Amino acid sequence: MWRRGRFQKSFTLLDIAIEGSRNHNQPQAMVGALRLKGTYEFAMGNFSAAIESLRLALDVYPDLNKQQDHWTWPPIAYLYGDMAGVMHATGDLSQADYYLKLALQSPETSGKIKQTLSVMAARVALDSGDRSRSLQMLQQAVELLPEISSPLERAFSQAQIGSIELMLGNLQEADTAINAASKVFISNNNLLWEQRAERILAQIRLAQKQPDAALRYLNSSAALAQRLSQYDDLARTYTLKAKLYADKGDYQNAYHSMLKNVDAAARAQQQLNNTQFLQYKAKLELQEQQKSKAQQQVHEASATQRQQLNRIYALVICLLLIIAALVIWIFGKSRGWNMVMNLSQSSDEQLAEHMLNNAKNAGYPLSILLLDIRHVRLSELPSLQDDIEKKLREQDRILHHSAEELLILLPYTSSKGSERVVAQLEPVLHRWHTAKVHMGVASLTQPDTLKTLLKRASVNQLNRSRNDDGLHSPAR
Repeated sequence: MWRRGRFQKSFTLLDIAIEGSRNHNQPQAMVGALRLKGTYEFAMGNFSAAIESLRLALDVYPDLNKQQDHWTWPPIAYLYGDMAGVMHATGDLSQADYYLKLALQSPETSGKIKQTLSVMAARVALDSGDRSRSLQMLQQAVELLPEISSPLERAFSQAQIGSIELMLGNLQEADTAINAASKVFISNNNLLWEQRAERILAQIRLAQKQPDAALRYLNSSAALAQRLSQYDDLARTYTLKAKLYADKGDYQNAYHSMLKNVDAAARAQQQLNNTQFLQYKAKLELQEQQKSKAQQQVHEASATQRQQLNRIYALVICLLLIIAALVIWIFGKSRGWNMVMNLSQSSDEQLAEHMLNNAKNAGYPLSILLLDIRHVRLSELPSLQDDIEKKLREQDRILHHSAEELLILLPYTSSKGSERVVAQLEPVLHRWHTAKVHMGVASLTQPDTLKTLLKRASVNQLNRSRNDDGLHSPAR
């Protein structure tokens, strides 16, 4: 389903599944759908969207046991491992190592899960420059290979182990692992991984000073990648061919290989752009459907409310005819005051009220952050907002609560999730403030209004400030 050309249908179905599980209070189904969506987004290189999906899945995970009818859900070690993979792909090695440690410490981490995480930990440690830990985790991964019963899944792991062995300079071990994996790929007609194995074998032959053998593997890998329209793999293969020809002094063929590399890279980027556009289009279509449904519900609720009000007015007129003039006067004053208040209410406050009401009606969590911006110059405020938005999800909103504060609304975010967002925003805020920045945090409860929610956030902000002052004040 998730091959190129089918993403529009895949993501539409996943968005429908996520929305349905949210409406029916099914966190177990939601976690599974969010993880699958994050996996697809990661496979296509849409890392920011993958992080958003996986972070939301981690926020929902503590609510799994609250579901009355139990279904199925992935172990949390899988989510930590997926998040580590995305962080590694973005170059954030410290976060990748953080999530891998959480995954390895999880109680359900054993057998095949532990083997897969060990391979990932070996690669992250090597990229971080920790060769000793990389060797330790790689040895653990090799010892756990028998835990994988499926020959094809074991071949995937062997191919990754062989790639790490090559990076460590262990050519014999790399050659053995890749050849064993390649035989399984060929027997299973898995052309994608067959061409990737051939590219790694070419790198091994280059390291062994066997350029002719390396060229044969590269030609075969390029032919398979071209056949499968795997232009990202094709670009990497042509890069290796250009280097091989350049090392041999054949600069004409090296130049032609680099031209083919540029063409393949452009095609790969075009594929990614097309897929992301289809995903965005599918999301817009789903949002339009949801908007239409919401408008219909609002219209029906308004009609019902009007009928109830009409009955109340009739009853009041019948029972209180003598004081009708007074009632009309009071009603007119009340209505006039409300109109004045509505006219003075800013559009940002109206949006906040709307998001709060949606969260209460749909029953999903919502948290807010209150951020002090008194130390930020007015000319620098747009840049600060841009830096903050890079750390937030698409559905999160930044509003101007006052001239001295920003209000950040985090739908589908629990109290624990909001603290994680605070930790991610603190490094950004330190670049704009000379002093310690205190954020107020509050999570929505059913009786809350925007006013009470802001009040609790302000109190939380004050408490954080007092705690920090107490910690840094001199001893008496």
